[in-house]
Amino acid sequence: MILFISPHLDDVALSCGGLVARLARNGEAVTVATLHTADAPVGRPLSTSAQRLHAQWALGDQPYVHRRAEDQRACAVLGAQAVHLNLDDAIYRYDHAGQPLYVENFIGGNVHPFDWEAHLPRAREALKPLIRQARTVYCPLALGRHVDHVITRQAVEQLVDFAQPLIYYEDFPYAYLSESAEASELTAGMLPGTVALSEEEVALRIHAIACYASQMKELFGDVEAMARSVREYVARVGGERYWQRLDTFRAEE
Repeated sequence: MILFISPHLDDVALSCGGLVARLARNGEAVTVATLHTADAPVGRPLSTSAQRLHAQWALGDQPYVHRRAEDQRACAVLGAQAVHLNLDDAIYRYDHAGQPLYVENFIGGNVHPFDWEAHLPRAREALKPLIRQARTVYCPLALGRHVDHVITRQAVEQLVDFAQPLIYYEDFPYAYLSESAEASELTAGMLPGTVALSEEEVALRIHAIACYASQMKELFGDVEAMARSVREYVARVGGERYWQRLDTFRAEE
């Protein structure tokens, strides 16, 4: 099994859709495991960030019911199996006193100390059985430094066996916008490799991303702008670019 690990319900389609589609069409068993897929908490007030996103998504009080369905549709487009690991998104996490950990600083900010203490172990436990079964593991670089991406990368790095191939993907659309200094820091000691995509693979990536209708306005504005951004980035890097700590690039094409 080839395992793509996604912090949120869209990250793998956004970043790796072309390669996932190729692997699946070549007969590989591909699993997309998403960590932060749990429903909104009941019985406590939502953080201001959660309130803002709920209003923007316009999916009601339990938007993750709809978001999980979007992910199932996107993974079906790519030919992958979707696995939802039922952890709380950053906007739904609280400390021991019931205070939100993140108000508006979950992208580009620092991981809250309570998250390192409480959430990182949960992420490791959720991922452990899947990583043990995987032949190859793909995880985010954490470009953009969304706290969920940072924690996901840390959890994966603590679990992957030395002999097990670990390949990092460029978090899109953060990769489209990120500063070169940040990318250099997060890829220190790694070598890049590019998977050139066919037109069909680019189209499948765009089709899969379009399944996440609730996220389109926030991330791109509309579907047409999304498709332009994907095509521009694919043209810029020559396909999909991946990173590895080994002295040879071993992304499976």
